[in-house]
Amino acid sequence: MFLDIIVLTIVVVIVFAANLMMRHKGYIVPGKTIVRCSKGHLFITTWIEGYSLKAVRLGSLSRYQYCPIGKHWAIVHPVKESALSNDERKLMSHHSKSL
Repeated sequence: MFLDIIVLTIVVVIVFAANLMMRHKGYIVPGKTIVRCSKGHLFITTWIEGYSLKAVRLGSLSRYQYCPIGKHWAIVHPVKESALSNDERKLMSHHSKSL
């Protein structure tokens, strides 16, 4: 029982640290994150580093998941808000209000 608590604590600390590093690099994680699929579509998904229910994790900055814009499965990457064009930023702002 005590060992289980220690392991759980270590996992929580690692996930927290990974999310903190991602945020420090300019990504909006954990939570609703802007991602771009391999075909260029932008959409918002829940991104929690170290955890995934609806995607296959492929490292810290890649996942394989369903793209609701193109209606296909693709590799997706989080997008820094600073890397978006003004039009993309407006589009994502509109979509985030509808969540």
